[in-house]
Amino acid sequence: MVIRVLKYFCIILVASLASDVVAAKTVFPMPRLESSCARTVVRRDVTTLGPTELQRFIRVVREMHRRGWMDGFGSMHDHISHQIHGNEHFFAWHRRFLRHFEVLMQQIDPDVVLPYWNWGTFWNNPLADPVLSSAYFGGNGRPGDNCVIEGAEERWGRNYPSRNCLTRKYRYGSTTGAFWPMRAVRDVMNTARTHAQFRSRIENGAHGIVHLGLGGDFETMWAPVDVLFFMHHAMIDKIWAEWQSRDPTRMHAVDGYDAARQPVTAQTLMPFYGEEVGSALSTNGPGYCYVYDDVPAPPAFRPRRGATLAFNAMFNETQPLAPLLPSPPRHAGNSGFTRPGGTAFYDKESSAETNVAEEYEPPRPMDVSWLKSRNMDVEEAQRMQRLVDDV
Repeated sequence: MVIRVLKYFCIILVASLASDVVAAKTVFPMPRLESSCARTVVRRDVTTLGPTELQRFIRVVREMHRRGWMDGFGSMHDHISHQIHGNEHFFAWHRRFLRHFEVLMQQIDPDVVLPYWNWGTFWNNPLADPVLSSAYFGGNGRPGDNCVIEGAEERWGRNYPSRNCLTRKYRYGSTTGAFWPMRAVRDVMNTARTHAQFRSRIENGAHGIVHLGLGGDFETMWAPVDVLFFMHHAMIDKIWAEWQSRDPTRMHAVDGYDAARQPVTAQTLMPFYGEEVGSALSTNGPGYCYVYDDVPAPPAFRPRRGATLAFNAMFNETQPLAPLLPSPPRHAGNSGFTRPGGTAFYDKESSAETNVAEEYEPPRPMDVSWLKSRNMDVEEAQRMQRLVDDV
């Protein structure tokens, strides 16, 4: 009887996964990951990109938006959100999700690489961060409808989960509030001994406070409709990569549980993609092929013999099928992005984490109702708030 029930459950699980895959596949393409690295690219702080590099990145993400792919990413993330948050799929799944995004970028322009947003540079005063200015990706939504009307995503429309403009609504009206200082992030790096400890502390702390601070679409589970989502999560991925670099065993093993309280190991399959968690444990492993500009490169990595590559075996599509969602609306006057004259790029090396950090108040606690609605750990978030207060 037990075997029959388990067999029935597995059939339902596979059918559910297949329906999710088919739904998302009709919105945007599912390129397979390469079995080896022909080249290894370097992900950099977006504020260190030169004018031409920035323009090319913006042109690519605008084309992805025009094709409806941003809606597709938002839909997929939203539909399986409970499986990829609040448990040990968080890091590996989002690394795979970012690589999916980056591969599609490189189908449009092979030389474009996903940058990261180092929100730690201006953690105590995000309003001064150039990334949230008209020179980059815009800031708060306008009063009334919260639509983003400046920067690279100026007047973007979205069609998921409903037809609307791209929105941001800062947590405190005109300000996001403080984010996490990198001193607190490094304190977690120094004290977390297991994958589960590290994931819980970063997800419920440094990660969540940025989503909550920007608000609007960014604090929802369809946040990937906003390009900033991918740059924010690239920063989270970089933090994980740095923690991994401190102990080589972290490149090969994970611990903890999934949303169903089943143990997660390197052989556990990631939701939606159906690939082993272990395949995403190294940034320069087959199919990933990237490193971060200030993180030691991982050693050469090969997945175990016979590793499951279900997603790659099922799909090798490089062209989208007919979209389920209508095409994003076009807006007049949004056909090009020109950086305002005189706006300086910020030099990452000269921008300290902050030389006056002690003069600013730490970020305020995250709302309990918001944490619960996103399957996040309220007690862990409160512990992380005390850690930041102490730092």
